Amino acid sequence: MPYIGLRAPPTRRSEETARTSITRVSVIVLLLSRLFSKLSLPTALAIGRFLGRLAYYLIPVKRGIARENVRRVFGAELSPREQRRIVRKCYESMCMWGMEVMRMPHLTPEVSEQTVTREGYEYMEQALARGKGAILVASHMDNVDLAGCSMAIRGLPLSVAVKEFKSKSLQDFLSAVRERTGVILIPPRKSKEQIIDLLKKNVVVTLVVDQHMAKHRAIVCEFFGQLAATSPAPARFAFETGAPIIPGLMYRTDNKGGHGIRLGPPMEMETPYDDLDKNIRHNTERINRIIEGWIREFPEQWLWLHKRWKVQDNPEGWDIPEHLQHLVKRPAKG
Repeated sequence: MPYIGLRAPPTRRSEETARTSITRVSVIVLLLSRLFSKLSLPTALAIGRFLGRLAYYLIPVKRGIARENVRRVFGAELSPREQRRIVRKCYESMCMWGMEVMRMPHLTPEVSEQTVTREGYEYMEQALARGKGAILVASHMDNVDLAGCSMAIRGLPLSVAVKEFKSKSLQDFLSAVRERTGVILIPPRKSKEQIIDLLKKNVVVTLVVDQHMAKHRAIVCEFFGQLAATSPAPARFAFETGAPIIPGLMYRTDNKGGHGIRLGPPMEMETPYDDLDKNIRHNTERINRIIEGWIREFPEQWLWLHKRWKVQDNPEGWDIPEHLQHLVKRPAKG
């Protein structure tokens, strides 16, 4: 399969935009991308697993955070040895993700068909038939970038609310790859109007909602029995626009490059309260329960290196609802 490269723009982009995109990408990143694309996929992933294991033992960046996060969730259920295995596999999964991302200029509809199976896609088709777009709720399970690019290159009108990376070179590379496959990028700032406009145009808006959010963007919900700042955006946009929420899971099926995308049925917005904000929180909690189920099913494939429970560790200054007050850490007496 030929290496397509980042100079080949999708039909939605102009030649000028494509040229601008490629000039921003580091030459080193492009060379590494070409090098890894020349390897067979199983070989590249084997290298990724080796690098992940090496990083786990020799460059343990955030290893302590990951271990503590696993302990928070599985401490009473899994032995310390099994918990350490999950963290080690997480490092391996991240490096495999890195290899796949570097090879994504190689991605074509045919490659996607061969490596990424889809389950429940009829739910998305039914949602788009309503003409109000769809809100795809995703998480940092497996290779979320490959999931979005794979669906877009196979014809799904898909946009993604992106988060900027600290590495500008990696950010530029990912932006170029995403756009080449047809993904519409939604910038992190002043995104509300663009999201509403995309939904009106019957486009799928992807929101990844399993990481800590800044106070002005989050509400406090429960996640695995602990306080966590969570984005209310999916529920809020669903109430505001009438667009259905589709839960979407990406998971790895083998170590040779196989993945699965599982789409769930649309979430019906529940309204147990007269207050809109309370209903938004209620449905955001429901989304958290879905993501918890994914993590329990594929614990080795979630991004454990992120500080998800900052509110639990330091709840001061956060608006914590009454029904979650029992989770607040109380200072020891005496």
